[in-house]
Formats: sequence, structure tokens, C-alpha cells
Amino acid sequence: MRAPHDRDRHCLRCGLRRDICICSILPVVRTQTEFVILRHVGETNRPSNTGRLVALAMPNARIVSCGGGERIGSPPLDEALLKKPGTWLLWPDGINVPPDHPGMTRPRRIVVLDATWHLARRLFARTPALQSLPRLALPAPASTRERLRDQRRADGMSTIEAVASAVSILEGAETAEPLARLYDEVVRRTMILRWGPSGRPGPG
Repeated sequence: MRAPHDRDRHCLRCGLRRDICICSILPVVRTQTEFVILRHVGETNRPSNTGRLVALAMPNARIVSCGGGERIGSPPLDEALLKKPGTWLLWPDGINVPPDHPGMTRPRRIVVLDATWHLARRLFARTPALQSLPRLALPAPASTRERLRDQRRADGMSTIEAVASAVSILEGAETAEPLARLYDEVVRRTMILRWGPSGRPGPG
């Protein structure tokens, strides 16, 4: 787990450096679908964690901490949360079931694993209740998009990108657009902070 944020340098709400804090421009994105962000404890203090931004922008989203296990004294995940009717998993692999598939309960709740791909796979493998959920797969994101972290998979994306894509599928692109814009603005500000006004590393 990373060390806690430097309180003098980082906003304790959005987690970003104070000079690029986005609290004043956070949108309010209201959805009928509930989003449960299962955030690995290793993501808690990372400024690049975007699950935090989802929970701040969406009244119908919440973060549930998970991972770490006995090593750090983390309580086990309450699997009853995952067994409520209408709960689906946002997951790229395996059989994808369309949300409007006959006989399926349309998603009322989407579970999102907020972790690196390695840790997300481990959590999935160790949680039978996750494996039993119907899965909502997403189209691959645009490869040209600037991101806070490099992605090793072609379908890899940040948590806020994944949630925005799911919202677009379930409730329309117009509802999802503020989330996409928020992420792009966070990336823009972060790149300027790292590399200066050009937002990109210079030659050499």
C-alpha cells in the first residue's frame, strides 16, 4: 500500500495535487443504475486512482474497500453485496451477456473492480460470487486517448473510463459524457503539471 497523501500537497477530497485539484468542476452524474466500486487497498492513496472520482461525481456510486487480506488485517469482502438481484460485473473476459438479453434481469447494480489488471484477476479468482455474476463487456477504448497510466491490454482503461462506457450503454451517451470530460480534464492538468505547458515530454 502506498503512503498517505502529503496533506500539504494533495487535496484530501479528490486526491490530486492541490495545484490541479478538480473539486470545483466535479459534475453531478445521476444514474438509475447503482455502481459499486470494489477498490483494492493498494489504490487508496494513489493520485491516479479514478474510482475516487467516480464516487465523487455520481450520487449512486460508492466505494467498497477490498484486498490485502490477513497481511494488513483487511476484513473479507461481504459477498452478500454481490448476490443481490440485478447485480452485474463489469469484466472484459468470458461470455458477455447483453443487458437486454431475454430472461435476464436488466442491470440494477454494476460491480467494478478498481485495481491493476493483475490484482483484479486475483480478486476475481478468489471471489466465487464475482465469477457467478452476469458480465457486461465494453467496446475497446480509443487507442489515441491520453491516459494517466499506460495500459498493457488493448481493452484496458481507467475505472472512470469503464464506468462512463457502462453508463453510455445502459443510460445513454449524454448521461455519460460529463464523466469522460472530467477524466480528460484530469489527464490534461496532470500532463501540464508533469511536463509543462506543452503537456508532453520534450525530445531526449
